[in-house]
Amino acid sequence: MKRNALSCTVENMQISVRLLLRTILALMFVAVLSCAPRLLSLPAGGVRNLITQAGHTVEPRAMYQLLNEARPDAAHVYSVHEIHLRRDIVSFELTEGKLAFLQQPEARTVGAVFSGTGHVFATPRDRGERRSLAQFVGVPILDKTFSRAYFRFTDDTAAEIQQELDASAATALSDSEFAERWGAANRFNPWHSLRTMLDWLGTNSLPYFYAGIESDSSGAFDILIDSRRDEQILFGQPRLLNGARMYDVWASFRAADAPTKPIEIFTPLDYRVETTIADDLSLEGKTILHLKTLRAGERMVSLELSRNLLVEQIRSSDGHPLVYFQNEDLSRRDILRRGNDSLLVVLPATPKAGEEFEFEVSYHGSVISDAGNGVKFVGEHGTWYANAGGSHFVPFDLTFHWPRRFTLVATGSEVESREDGDTKSGRWKSGVPFAVAGFNLGEYKMGTAGSGTPRIRLYANRELEAAILNRLRIDVTPPSALGPPSLFPSATGDTTALAPPVSPPAPSPAEVLKHLGGEVSDSIQYFEKLNGPFPFDHLDISQIPGSFGQGWPELVYLSTLAFLPPETQSRAGLGEIAQEQARELMPFHEVAHQWWGNVVVSASYRDAWIEEGMANYLSILYSNSKKPNERRMSAWLEHFRDQLTAKTTGTTETIDETGPLSLGFRLASSKTPGAYETVVYGKGTWVVHMLHEMMREPGAKDPDARFRDLLRSVLTENRFRAFSTADFERAIEKRMTPAMDLEGTHRIDWFFAQWVRETGIPRYKVEYQIKPHDQEFMVIGRLLQKNVADEFTAPVPIYARHTAGKPVRLGVVVTTGPETRFHFVTGVRPTRLLIDPHLTVLCRTD
Repeated sequence: MKRNALSCTVENMQISVRLLLRTILALMFVAVLSCAPRLLSLPAGGVRNLITQAGHTVEPRAMYQLLNEARPDAAHVYSVHEIHLRRDIVSFELTEGKLAFLQQPEARTVGAVFSGTGHVFATPRDRGERRSLAQFVGVPILDKTFSRAYFRFTDDTAAEIQQELDASAATALSDSEFAERWGAANRFNPWHSLRTMLDWLGTNSLPYFYAGIESDSSGAFDILIDSRRDEQILFGQPRLLNGARMYDVWASFRAADAPTKPIEIFTPLDYRVETTIADDLSLEGKTILHLKTLRAGERMVSLELSRNLLVEQIRSSDGHPLVYFQNEDLSRRDILRRGNDSLLVVLPATPKAGEEFEFEVSYHGSVISDAGNGVKFVGEHGTWYANAGGSHFVPFDLTFHWPRRFTLVATGSEVESREDGDTKSGRWKSGVPFAVAGFNLGEYKMGTAGSGTPRIRLYANRELEAAILNRLRIDVTPPSALGPPSLFPSATGDTTALAPPVSPPAPSPAEVLKHLGGEVSDSIQYFEKLNGPFPFDHLDISQIPGSFGQGWPELVYLSTLAFLPPETQSRAGLGEIAQEQARELMPFHEVAHQWWGNVVVSASYRDAWIEEGMANYLSILYSNSKKPNERRMSAWLEHFRDQLTAKTTGTTETIDETGPLSLGFRLASSKTPGAYETVVYGKGTWVVHMLHEMMREPGAKDPDARFRDLLRSVLTENRFRAFSTADFERAIEKRMTPAMDLEGTHRIDWFFAQWVRETGIPRYKVEYQIKPHDQEFMVIGRLLQKNVADEFTAPVPIYARHTAGKPVRLGVVVTTGPETRFHFVTGVRPTRLLIDPHLTVLCRTD
């Protein structure tokens, strides 16, 4: 699901793009499976010639080719009747039809095909996953009849089916027409070959089962049950949206027998990367990976490397070449054009648990493009070097060689630098562990800000990229010649209609360095009061073309939009909200990521909302502190609430109902491609805000002490570690107030169940009577709650408005269902009751 942030328009500006590459790559593999399902049979004796008794291969690439060339077994086609197969919660019935196994050299079978009438049924255990499934198929269960099924597996599926065939006395007949209808093996997607080899080359198998189903009602879709995934069971479907490939994850969850912790095979210990950038901006690089074996019996190492980089060779530490697989279904030319970011390396033997080893990956290609007018765009921020993926904090040692006319900035501290003719060289080392490394390049003007620690340096282009100049109607290179970003296409596409240069002239991004630097320095001081000391000794802010930002350790990639004065933003076509995002949120959101995203990092895609919601909330707190009279916090909360409660296109559902925060990147589907940004950033901000409000103690000397202690303790206790939603819950429970314990269990689970793992934004209405009570007044009423489940509970403040003065808080109503009765006593007769006027709960009111 890797979303290209450069495709976002300015009006729908994405504040930050944080990539979850490991999970994304796993789904990209699955996405292509159902595009051309083919079931295969191996040539007789093929596996026998390659597999030893210990399960090792002597020729991995030969095995791979044989697996790819396998075809359905036309000589043994079975007529089947009521064959049953169950995998965890998924039940298959092959009601009536024909089935062909693969041939079985050495008793190994890799799949089967079926044509006829069949049925699949499954009910996800988790309520949230049932809801997710209903978003795509209309009901919370998978209940589909099908006419064709394509099975692949490394488990005992073949033996189970064969047992049922034997029990029913089914006989095999020759049927070449049946086999031909399933296609030739040379059109088979080779991912299954690689997945099979993961188990066959090792000595400690983690089997998988896959079914490509073709149904009349939903088309082709995937069912995957894979022991190597943290969430072993997946239902999904590849889709095309406006010409772009997407993958809709219908449901993804853990199997009944899943291990308590995710299975890790290898973990990185450190990276050494050397990169040479040529005058034409092409890149040659090599990465030395130092890995440790966590699970014995594995021979294939899964890596990530940009599809724009072609591997030249991989060598072990003793210089021997290693077999590797990079986009094997594509030609070498096409790898650079449309491949994915996966790379599999075959080790010469299975290392023991705890054993460390190194190998070197050499590659070339381009991750730098020309954005026009002398501005360069460095892409692939997470995959420009070969890496093992995941949320691992390790040391980095980066060496660069680049053309002298450019300035290069990178994560880490520069420890060496030199010039040799027209080439510059430099070396950067991380003083503390990083989860990711990156660099930026341009003809920059450099400025500094602040004094003391951290040192702040800002790097801005002297000119605007051509896309923005086009929008400003400056006569520059025609848009057809521009590289990324393509943010500002002309309304008509007619480049001859562009007017000559207009007044005022286009500003230089470098002109705002002093002002922007002062704001960044000031925001760091503000965040330190909440988060604790800045985690690094310096911070570099570097400009990138486009409409997004990213916060890497010690290095912020900041959109050109943040370098533009307001009048230029208006001329460029930015709406009011987009301008406010670029001015008030984007720079400080990325600065906040220095803590939330680079000291602690999401444990999985389900936890991404924490770092994004926290960074967004802190940036709004900072903005609010600079303009307290403008109520910036309230304005942004109302904006996010409006977005969340808006209807999705063509439906009666709101954006919030697309899915809960815990779905992470899965929220961006073919049905709601923009939901990820709205829910994760908008609702994530609201969730952090609600926690802050519940932890606040208005009468205390320091009302925000609990919240500040929460942030600092999380960052200290989980320093340079992956952090999960469950970890967040436990940290809050240690510091929760008595009023937060709505269930009397000293747990905050009620809050996370409703706001993180479920959807729903309540709507409230108050009905009341006012009666005299001695010298006071009694307010008797009921709070009506709708648009959420009956068991939904929330502490809702009720205020009284009087003829003069500010509203007075009467008390809090803890809702217990659709209707909750209350009574309060007040000394002044209210003229009106107000429901949560200070926005402490995400809700709508009548």
